[in-house]
Amino acid sequence: MSDVFVFGPYCLFPQARILQRDGANVMLGSRAFDMLAAMVKRAGQVLSQRDLMEIAWPNLVVEDSNVRVQMASLRRKLGCGNDSVRYIASIAGRGYCFVAPVQCGDSAVTLPAASNTHALPPPPPPLAHALGRAEQIAQLSDALRSRRFVTVVGSGGVGKTTLALLVAHQLHEFTAATCFVDLGPVERGALVVDAVAAALGIEAEREVRLDALLAVVGERRMLVILDNCEHLIDTVADLVERLTEHAPYLSLLVTSREALRVHGESVYLLPPLGSPPHTGRLTARQAMTWPAVQLFMERAAEGGHHAPLSNEQASVVAAICRRLDGNPLMIELVASRVGRYGIQGVADLLGNQLALRWRGRRDAAPRHRTVEATLDWSCTLLRARDRRVLHRLAIFTGEFSLDAGIAVAAEDICPAEVAEAIGDLIDKSLIAVNTTDGKTKLRLLDTMRTYATMKLGTRAGAAIAPERIPAIHDV
Repeated sequence: MSDVFVFGPYCLFPQARILQRDGANVMLGSRAFDMLAAMVKRAGQVLSQRDLMEIAWPNLVVEDSNVRVQMASLRRKLGCGNDSVRYIASIAGRGYCFVAPVQCGDSAVTLPAASNTHALPPPPPPLAHALGRAEQIAQLSDALRSRRFVTVVGSGGVGKTTLALLVAHQLHEFTAATCFVDLGPVERGALVVDAVAAALGIEAEREVRLDALLAVVGERRMLVILDNCEHLIDTVADLVERLTEHAPYLSLLVTSREALRVHGESVYLLPPLGSPPHTGRLTARQAMTWPAVQLFMERAAEGGHHAPLSNEQASVVAAICRRLDGNPLMIELVASRVGRYGIQGVADLLGNQLALRWRGRRDAAPRHRTVEATLDWSCTLLRARDRRVLHRLAIFTGEFSLDAGIAVAAEDICPAEVAEAIGDLIDKSLIAVNTTDGKTKLRLLDTMRTYATMKLGTRAGAAIAPERIPAIHDV
């Protein structure tokens, strides 16, 4: 077994990177831990600032003040000066020395199990059951077992959080070792590390909080879920790179409306719920085999519509689900109004701004309470150029080619920038892509088209010249 160093009420396990006081873990940043371990191993010897910099910041050039900051934090953690206790002495002009008596042992002290170094609360239960998601649960579970870092990407409301939580509860190898972090309420990138540290129960001063975070996850086999990352994408990408570099046993599950695009990432594109194709007459029994229709009727019943689906209504409900692109959140919001408006009435109102503002559950996150709020969340993150292009693409009522999209939007934007904007909109899950027979077609969700026409038009700039519209469909 690796050596254990005992001084006062402390046990230091250098190999496991654990410091305990009276059996309880003491949280240290990774650099403070490296300096403490070096001094304890050479107790009674003086280590210069240069020595400590080479230990804590190998191959890096840093200011001498970094050593002083880490040493001050380390002394506070150890309680130096309390009740005349002294562990680390400053030697003027030379450096630092560990001056407390140290005992070195092995079997006399039992190394704590890595999985028990820090108790974690279980992840919250998903708000919805796995309707139509059995295949995705199995696929994402397999992906996490074979890869360390997976990002679930999909449009707003498609069920990324629900899927992540369902998978977290199914992966028994991470029982009691899963940390769920909802970044949706976090407004600034500077607070991302704080949110993750708080979820892990880490109490550390801001200047060493990241080091403390890396120290906690560094030697543990655990799963960290970073949920709703799209508005903090750059900061989350930086943090994930640090985590994958310093925590070899850590598994990461990220949900976002766009990929992080960093080293080691495996992207899982979450498809919408299956909806009946537009293939002619449909019976109620046939329609109810599709998960999107099942969800629609469940939510309709919860909203006061208790009649079963009839053969006459089956095609109408199937058309609603297709228009909503099988998006679970939007299906739920629309179906909740069937009790008041009826199935046909809801279908008639889908292209109206009223449908964008139908409210869902009061306990839902603000961005999920209406279709409008869901789309607002995505569109406020766009550049002005991308909003303008999105507004102009709303002229298409069905699929269109990339060339057609460029022809529509390039009136006062150069074609190369329009192509780049369309690519960004695809990456952010705002434009759907369909490739059949070697041809790629693009499409806006009906609700997005309504939203773009009604809400983005006032701030998107110049409208499409009428004389250009007839030529669009010939491109």
